[in-house]
Amino acid sequence: MDSTKQGIPRARLQNHPRLRVGPTIAVYVWQYPLRLAHWGLVLCIGILSFTGYYIHNPFIIGQSTTTFLMGWIRFIHEVAAMLFIVFLVIRFYLFWGGDRWVRIGAMLPLKKKQWVEMVEMVKFYFLIRQTPVPKVGHNAIAAASYLITYALMVVEVITGLVMFNWLWHSPILTPLVGWIPRLVNIQDLRLIHFLLMFVFITFGIIHVHMCLTVSGVEKRGLIDSIFTGYKNIPVEELEEDDHEAIAAAGGLRVRK
Repeated sequence: MDSTKQGIPRARLQNHPRLRVGPTIAVYVWQYPLRLAHWGLVLCIGILSFTGYYIHNPFIIGQSTTTFLMGWIRFIHEVAAMLFIVFLVIRFYLFWGGDRWVRIGAMLPLKKKQWVEMVEMVKFYFLIRQTPVPKVGHNAIAAASYLITYALMVVEVITGLVMFNWLWHSPILTPLVGWIPRLVNIQDLRLIHFLLMFVFITFGIIHVHMCLTVSGVEKRGLIDSIFTGYKNIPVEELEEDDHEAIAAAGGLRVRK
């Protein structure tokens, strides 16, 4: 139905902040290893949070049919922790081996325009600006928050390995992390490890909220992209490096 028949002038419809006019292209932004690492970390954080909280505060009373319950919980926690490390290593590899939208250079706020972009995104999240800053990859605030979260994940891994080594005295881990309890009390390390769990849970809630908010305004398939890898980007918004990356890959495997 023609927009003017609904009482909406065509010019006004074209200028609506939630719509994008002009040709778009499906860009393969999030590579399979990135999506694997993303969902692997999400799953591991969920398992680690449940089992970690139980280890901190056992809230299930074991019965005769559930002997050694704490032992099973600790075992699941440690297996999930090792998988967490694997997925984190994959993500760190992509900082240098991934496509241009997930490399470390695209995420570190080293350029003036990235700081300007942060200010504009703050305006969007506080409902001062109508639309988010158009980006193919992560916007500057998202990128910075991810880098901080990854750094905290490294702290979580280190404190976890320290506590694991505190009990098992591994010949491999002792030279790597065995010296840390001499600098920081083991109980303080345990507390840091426990409190970071709540940081990751809080980040997850905020992350989902922001993704839904941006996706609802942009309508570019942001939520779908973490499953498919593809985002629908207006051609006019692609930067020169984006065009080069797409052209070099023949539009199939985007990699510069």
